Parts: sequence; C-alpha cells; structure tokens
Amino acid sequence: MTAVIVAAAALSLPAVSAPASAATGRAVQYVDCSATGSRQTGSVTAPWQSLDRVNRLRLGTGSQIRLRRSTRCTGTLAPDGSGAPGRPMVIGAYGTGAKPVIDGGGNPETLLLKNTQWVEASDLSITNSGNPGGNKRGVRVQLEDYGTGTHYRLTGLDIHDIRGDDTKGTTGSAGILFSVTGSATPTRFDDVEVAGNTITGVDREGIYFGSTWNNRPVHGDYDPDGPAYLPSTRVVVRDNTLKDLAGDGIVMTATDGALVEHNRLDGFQRRSAGYNAGMWPWNADHTLFQYNEVSGGETTRDGMAYDVDEGTFGTVFQYNVSHDNAGGFFLVCTATGTLSDAVIRYNVSRDDHYRGIEMCAGSFDDVRAHNNTVYIGEGVSQTVVNENTDNHHGLTLTNNIVVKEGTGSATFALRDSTGVSLSHNTLVHVTGAPANNGGSTADPLLTDRTGALPGGLRLRRGSPAIGAGTPVPGVDRDLYGNAVTDPPNAGAYAGRGVAGPTPPPAGSATGPGA
Repeated sequence: MTAVIVAAAALSLPAVSAPASAATGRAVQYVDCSATGSRQTGSVTAPWQSLDRVNRLRLGTGSQIRLRRSTRCTGTLAPDGSGAPGRPMVIGAYGTGAKPVIDGGGNPETLLLKNTQWVEASDLSITNSGNPGGNKRGVRVQLEDYGTGTHYRLTGLDIHDIRGDDTKGTTGSAGILFSVTGSATPTRFDDVEVAGNTITGVDREGIYFGSTWNNRPVHGDYDPDGPAYLPSTRVVVRDNTLKDLAGDGIVMTATDGALVEHNRLDGFQRRSAGYNAGMWPWNADHTLFQYNEVSGGETTRDGMAYDVDEGTFGTVFQYNVSHDNAGGFFLVCTATGTLSDAVIRYNVSRDDHYRGIEMCAGSFDDVRAHNNTVYIGEGVSQTVVNENTDNHHGLTLTNNIVVKEGTGSATFALRDSTGVSLSHNTLVHVTGAPANNGGSTADPLLTDRTGALPGGLRLRRGSPAIGAGTPVPGVDRDLYGNAVTDPPNAGAYAGRGVAGPTPPPAGSATGPGA
C-alpha cells in the first residue's frame, strides 16, 4: 500500500475510502462549494457543493469537472475517470471572477490524479497550508503499476502555500509531483506538458518528476533487484514562474528527452536542511534546459542555479541566465554514479557567489563548457572552477569569458591537474587558472554590467573578444539569436559589437582594472 493511500485513509478522505456511485450521465459536472440548497445534481443550476460528492462519481470517458470561479472548496479533489484521444478529462473553471480555490485542508493531496490518462487541468488556485510540516502535494499525478499513461496537461494553475515537510522523491512534498510508484507493472508517463503555472511558497520541491522504475547502475541508489529503468517520454516544462521554495526548483528524474524552457525561478533552498539546486536532471537522458532564469538560491548546500547530476547522459544547458545565487552558477556532480556527454553553452552568470562550476565527489568524463559569460562584480568572490576531491573530472572550458571587477576575488581551485583543460577563454583578474591556449586577459568591454539580463553583458564595439574564439561544433545561434561566426566570439554573445557607454579608465573603482 502506498504512502498516499495510507495517509488518505487515516484522514478518511472520501476520494479513497468511500464507494463510488454512477455519474449522472452529464458530460460536465459543475461544482460550487459556496452554493446552498438540498438539490445537488451536478448541473449548472444545482451544482455539487463539495469535493466529496465529485470524488464519489464514476465519471464517463472525457467528462469535465468545472468549479465555479470565486468559490472555495476544502479537501482533496481526486476524480475517478479518464479521457481518450480527442476526448480528454478536463478539470477547470466556469463563470466569472477569480480562479476557484481548492484548499487541501492539511491532507496529503490537494488535487490527486491517480491511474488516469488523457487528463487536462487548468485555471485553478491550489493551496494547502493546514497541518504545516506534513507530507503534502499541491498537484500529484500518480501512476501505480499502470503501464504507460499518455497525455497530461497542467496549465494556468496558481499553486501556493503548500506547507509540506522536507522530503522529496516519489512521495515527497511538492507543488507539482509526477510520481510513478509500484514495482509489479512497468510504468511511465508519456506526453506531458506543465506550462504557464505559478508556484509560490512551497515546501520542498517546486516541480518534480520521480519514479520507482529507475534502476540502472549509473547512479548510487541503484538496486539490482528493483524495478528496471523505464524513463518517461515527451515531457515538457515551460513558461512556469516559481518563487519562495524550500528546496529544489525543477527536477527531472527517470525521463528521456525532456525539455525545460522559459521558466523563471527566484528564491529556492530557503527552508530545507538538505542539498538543493535550481534546475537539474538526475538519472535522466537527453534533457535540454534552455531560456530559463534562476536567482535567489540560498545557502551553499548546494544553492547553485543549475546542476548536471549523476546518471545523466546527453544533457544540454544552453541560453540560460543565472544571477545572485549564494551557492553559485553550476554543479557537475556524480557522487557515487557516472555521467558523461554534457554541454554547458551560451549561458550568462552575473554575481553568483561561492563557485562558478563545482565538481563533487565522483569522477566524470566529457563535460564541455563553452561560450558562457560570467561576470563577478563588486564585493563578490567566486571560485570559478572548484574541485573538492582528487577524482578525475573530464571538463573542457572553451571560449568562455570570466570578468572579475571590484573587491573580492575570482580563482581556480583544481586538485586534478590532468582533468580540466582550457582553450581560448578570456579571463580578467582571475587567478590560479591552468594553461589557457589561445586565451586572453584583455578587457572584453562588456555592456551594461548591472542592467537587465540577458540584454546586458554583450560585447561593445572594438571588443578584443570578437572573433577571439575557436570553432566548437553543435550550435549555430547564441543566447540573443545571433548566428555564430567562424571564428566565433568568446562568451555568450556571438553578434557584432554594439554601442555602449565609454568604459571607465583602468584602475577605477568600477572598471576591470580595479
């Protein structure tokens, strides 16, 4: 019996414990928890007045559940139904006014979509601040010994104040949790889109994909007797806004080919005693993270914006922005597993503290960081590349720009002299770097170093970084949409030099000579 069923049974949730009754036959079930009167048929004139009544229904294929705007329902919504191709089960709103509120009332689940498929949920406000510190989810999509579930859409949801505990995983606390459980039937998600949602004030995870069908020997938690590796496919997480998270922002595990793009994360690792980063994959292949912005990571446990973690292959981070994170820019971490074939390219980092790229206990091969721009401003110190073990780390740094200005320091701290290799990087006021073939220490003349990102930190006219790189295959555009030339520029900006303010004289308090 899963943890969610145990918890729900203990709270006597009708969605789990009460027998279902046949639906009325209507294609649309209307819900208004502020309505009064003895007549409840699920019609627009006699709507259901509680989530309990909806949970008892056996819904026909492709039914809709519509909650009246400006109403507030308390408890767990756990509908018994599914959709089919062209006839999804739809959960949403009707009427005018604010989005309808579902308040979990301290229960483990607020919206639970279990062992269903072809389902779409949108335009709801979801909260669960009762029983603070309990194991809770805002939205949980769960498949348990189900097989392949297809077509899931979560859009336009406002998820806030999910005051859960400090656990993560397939039964952890999260704003949105896609959870594969069980061990009898090979199970996975296929065709998932999580888009245009806001997630604020959530413990512990923001958006998390987890699976018990994750066992392969590339990660340290491998169980040779556990369910074999079966990744979820066609997963897209885009255009979401996440703020004030206890732990991680967006985590992809046991997926293949996931796309994570155009998400904004501000404020994470704020209340967790564990190690958390902004956006990262674990035991997942061919994940593409692009056009995301991450800031406000707290603590150095881990507290960095992005992470290429263990058991991952073919990971690409491109066109992302990172700034003002206490733990830094990037983690590349294998712990007790392996990883390889990772690319970190055309990203911008500004005023990330502590470390630029941190490498943890395990060893890895074939991680390539090229054409990134890292600006470290007044009062900020950073270890640009930090090895905290003697294990071998196969990392190449090519065509990057790292500029340190003002007080503080920027340095390399390497323990394996053979693993990290540099070529054609521009390093200004950076100490401890190994040989940098074709590199430069000349001021690259960055624009607008304190302005809005990513518009700032481009190259001004006359920059010595223009055309100073060496060709790197695999990409033809930069963060700003410019074509990559041959030879390319150093840094994340590939275009022609742009107009900009006259740089301060060398040796001034704000210039590279400071």
